[in-house]
Amino acid sequence: MEFFIALPDEVKVGLTAVVLWVVSFFLAKLIALVPFLKFLEEFREPLAFAIAAALIGAIEAAVPDAYAQILVVGLQLILAILAFFGIGTALKKRGVKAFR
Repeated sequence: MEFFIALPDEVKVGLTAVVLWVVSFFLAKLIALVPFLKFLEEFREPLAFAIAAALIGAIEAAVPDAYAQILVVGLQLILAILAFFGIGTALKKRGVKAFR
């Protein structure tokens, strides 16, 4: 009998933040291309949260318990890499010598 995993809250929050950023980015690009879609801006957060919840549910349902630790460590690695690039870009904009 297979059991399925429950992602830790930190990973869920990280995935939600990434999905919110991606949805915001694509919605901004879409509105820039098609200005009359400006009304979609108010649906940015609900849409992102719905997509994030669906993604988290799909991941939790698709991965058997035997691979739970591998998945959690892999997702934490991906989130850490994304955070590093986000921080690196912010530091580069501020002119920190190590990130030029």
